[in-house]
Amino acid sequence: MQITDLKHPIHQNTLKKVAEISRLIHSYGWAEANAGNLSIDITETIKQYMFSDHKWFLVSRTGSRYRQTALEPRDNMVLIACSETEDNYFPEDAKPTMEWLSHRCLQMSNERFKIVLHTHPAEIIALSNLPLAQDPIQLNKVLAELLPELPLYLPEGIALAPRAAPGSLELCELSSLALTNQKALIWSGHGLLAFANDLDEALDYLEIITKAAKVYFLNRDIAF
Repeated sequence: MQITDLKHPIHQNTLKKVAEISRLIHSYGWAEANAGNLSIDITETIKQYMFSDHKWFLVSRTGSRYRQTALEPRDNMVLIACSETEDNYFPEDAKPTMEWLSHRCLQMSNERFKIVLHTHPAEIIALSNLPLAQDPIQLNKVLAELLPELPLYLPEGIALAPRAAPGSLELCELSSLALTNQKALIWSGHGLLAFANDLDEALDYLEIITKAAKVYFLNRDIAF
């Protein structure tokens, strides 16, 4: 069996974790229809078994749903070999999520983006539409005051990219400009991304940020 076949044993632990995280994301209500996606840099794993000068990623397929990925992760992911100039897909007839362009530009340019996990929490989308979100410094200050755990896990704060069409080169460029050393990024009017070394860590960041946003709205609803 070829190592590029997702049935190969080396992929099974990763796919098992993908299924677990996908199930949680769907249970949280962060993935309506085929919203959200993920990509995992598995270059080091591949290079243990074959010589390659490419970078290798396991990526959500186009049209895949988190609820389906939780049940059949292999059928909802695609393996991609990337060079500076082209991508090769395995299986060949599979296509990655439309937002692969944004994932790709971040992961190919920065080694710390081993995991990119993207979801659509309603609280984050609502928060990103408020005037508060136009000032990332103030947004981070407010959320950190509401949830003390947030700066413990994310001392660099949360980056915020202006609104742009999903899957566009513009969104890719705006994301790169917005990020310095942050481990999370809000796409205005769209959703939330986390960057980490493993999927559990990435989900931790999403959970913490979304809880902070929820507390923000709960406080607004309290009549003093």
